[in-house]
Amino acid sequence: MTTRKNKKTEVVMDNIEIDGKKMAMDRRSFLKSSAFFGGVLAASQLSGMDMFTNSIARAENSFVTNAYPFDKADSVIYSCCLQCHTGCTIKVKVLNGTMVKVDGNPYSPVNLHPHLSYDTSPEKAVLYDGRLCPKGQAGVQTMYDPYRIRKVLKRKPGTKRGDSEWVTIDFDKAVSEIVNGGNLFGEGHVEGLKDIMAVRDPKLMKALKGDAKKVAANEMSAATFKAKHRNHLDKLIDPDFPDLGPKNNQFVFLAGRIEHGRKEFSKRWVGDSLGSENWFEHTTVCEQSHHIATKKFGSTYKGGKYHPGLKEVFEKYKNGPDHFKPDVPNSEFVIFFGTSPFEANFGPTNWASYITNAQARNGLKVAVVDPRCSHTAAKANYWLPIKPGKDAALAYGLMRWIIDNKTYNEPYLRAANRSAAKLNGDTTWCDASHLVLLGKDGKTAVKFLRSDDVALNAEHNQLVSVNGQLVAFEPYKKGDTPVVGDLLAEGSINGMHYKTVFGVLRDLARERTVEQWANECGLPVRQVIEVAREFTSHGRKAVADMYRGPVQHTNGYHSGRAIISLNLLVGNGDWKGGLAKGGGHWHGWQQTWAIPPF
Repeated sequence: MTTRKNKKTEVVMDNIEIDGKKMAMDRRSFLKSSAFFGGVLAASQLSGMDMFTNSIARAENSFVTNAYPFDKADSVIYSCCLQCHTGCTIKVKVLNGTMVKVDGNPYSPVNLHPHLSYDTSPEKAVLYDGRLCPKGQAGVQTMYDPYRIRKVLKRKPGTKRGDSEWVTIDFDKAVSEIVNGGNLFGEGHVEGLKDIMAVRDPKLMKALKGDAKKVAANEMSAATFKAKHRNHLDKLIDPDFPDLGPKNNQFVFLAGRIEHGRKEFSKRWVGDSLGSENWFEHTTVCEQSHHIATKKFGSTYKGGKYHPGLKEVFEKYKNGPDHFKPDVPNSEFVIFFGTSPFEANFGPTNWASYITNAQARNGLKVAVVDPRCSHTAAKANYWLPIKPGKDAALAYGLMRWIIDNKTYNEPYLRAANRSAAKLNGDTTWCDASHLVLLGKDGKTAVKFLRSDDVALNAEHNQLVSVNGQLVAFEPYKKGDTPVVGDLLAEGSINGMHYKTVFGVLRDLARERTVEQWANECGLPVRQVIEVAREFTSHGRKAVADMYRGPVQHTNGYHSGRAIISLNLLVGNGDWKGGLAKGGGHWHGWQQTWAIPPF
């Protein structure tokens, strides 16, 4: 290597060959590169950087020589992320026994579209990374959090509850104390699990449970129960109240967001092993109103009571569908009520890619209902910063404009039974045209009007008005005569006032003007009208989606019902680009839906 000068700058290195070509470097470039490599050397001396620059790493030609250390299958562990409830599949990159990076699993459709074939060998798959949200990537920090609890903590003896003073104890000692009890905190004897397991005979448990239910239903007196089970009263929490159950019920399992696998195991342990009824998780305080609103939305009214969907749906989904999601890849407009799919929900890794792809490729428009300008709202066509808890007011404001301007899907709403829905090409239908009995105020819906109520001698009990005439029919029978009801029928018969379900909803929406609804939720009326017009301009490819945001309030159930009802007005159920069960595919279920308040 030689050095030479020219008129503009000084060449400090010459006669360097790279790939057979001679290269030269001027002084400025040399100083820049020297500064860079000097910075790398300096950084290598910092605390915490030794994992990248120790002798083992240097011997393996890792970062020091710019080689990639994670292109070998044995440097990756495939696992599951538990940083949130989505449970993304992940690939964990390990260097010298230390977890240093977390990425998405390329074998999974949750993390890569399209995902790698399951036939792909680990040696080839290691070269592909799937996507993962920042919360998942923070698994490294969670793993090595210095405050992570890794030992059994026990309240310090002599302290009171709430003092937050703890001591660590051996695992085996913890098991012994939990099982056997004792004077654990210096406050006297504490019963252990073996004491709480008062009833251990399955036959006795079944007998006590069966008779306790009879006492609760007033089918057996407490005195009769006590006489029948006098030899086992010491096993009950309170013999005078046998419906409280055995002492086993004093064990309560309360989980947070518990995942499947752990959930099923813990239920077996608490119920089958310990014999306690008291197994709880997060749902009640987290999203119960969401599930209940959805279940009621998808329920059927038959035999004088509601059922969780049609028989075939109930058998397929056991408890009936309790979760609906938009078919985002094929939708044209989605209103996200408090779902924040770019930072929360189920879950950002999957949702964000579907939504952004649909926006880029299909022109999907998005409206976000959220008091704060979230990441999702920042990427939306419409941001509606409503007052917290006022989601129902917005929903009814949208409904008021839609109903007044008749931009709803009238054929869908008028189809009263399965056969009429089939004529429209629908697999779902609703009770919008069904008649309900009104209370003395002439407004409050009391119950569905039945043929028995009006002394109509008919084979079926459900009633609609067809061209002004009351008609009895069966909503669920296959191959029956199509029934298309009058949407806004109302009248009186035998001193009873009736109206259609849709008429009740219309009256509810008309309790306020669009401007008044907008004022209640803190939005300009112009914005409410714009979103209502947009929502009904895409046919069945528009969806109103909601999750925890709207339902985390005392009015959450009613807010959920109101939001879901927007989907009925456009008739998007089970349509491509519309509303699907649990984020699944369309044409997989059949259902009849009810507009609030039914």
